[in-house]
Amino acid sequence: MDSITLTADLDALAQISAFITEAAELAGLDERATWQVQLAVDEAATNVIQHAYDPDHPGDLTLSWQSDEQRFVIVLRDYGRHFDPHNVPAPDINSSIEERQVGGLGIYLITRLMDEVRFDFNPNGGNLLTMVKYIASGPRDDVVIMPIQGRVDAVTAPQLTRDVHAQIAQGARFVLLDLQEVVFLSSSGLRALLIIRKELMTLGGELRLAALQPQVHEVFALTGFTQVFAIHPTPEEAESAFGQGRA
Repeated sequence: MDSITLTADLDALAQISAFITEAAELAGLDERATWQVQLAVDEAATNVIQHAYDPDHPGDLTLSWQSDEQRFVIVLRDYGRHFDPHNVPAPDINSSIEERQVGGLGIYLITRLMDEVRFDFNPNGGNLLTMVKYIASGPRDDVVIMPIQGRVDAVTAPQLTRDVHAQIAQGARFVLLDLQEVVFLSSSGLRALLIIRKELMTLGGELRLAALQPQVHEVFALTGFTQVFAIHPTPEEAESAFGQGRA
């Protein structure tokens, strides 16, 4: 296990980023997974810097990592105030930007970007955050790719739901919807996608979307659903992302 110990102040973030980026590359993570790890570690370290210690008396934080063929494990330790993630309210990602309360996004992002997250505390060992990113051995061979065309609205959304349900009934758990030929998406279409996503997640699967036209992507952005769905620029990138995290 390699580790680095730094004073918990904002000046440490650049060194932390360089350390964990090199570690991720040594562990064999691809570019997307490395970016996810970078962001998760930055969010975690920033929380320690801003909340664990008094600003005038920063303590230490220690970042460690180890890996094997399947897992990249990161451990962040500090000796500041006891942190209980259950005391942090879940962020509001459904209201409009103007109405949302600030806070909670850091932990939300960490849990979305990493495959396993665990918080521990004891008086002698301090706060211990363990984050795990799975190392993909190659593209999955069980992804169902479904090209969608035309409009996804109140008329067509029920058929889309039926089509995906038919795939799920046949055992599909990893579904990629290729939306590059979709020219219109309404709230009815969004509701259908939410139902499909929830069903797949309940079964331990994933729904990913790819190649959204600008006007379709804008619907997701306006409703805040870009933070809910896994959206990728191309079907190829989406397919390779299955099993590599929830974001």
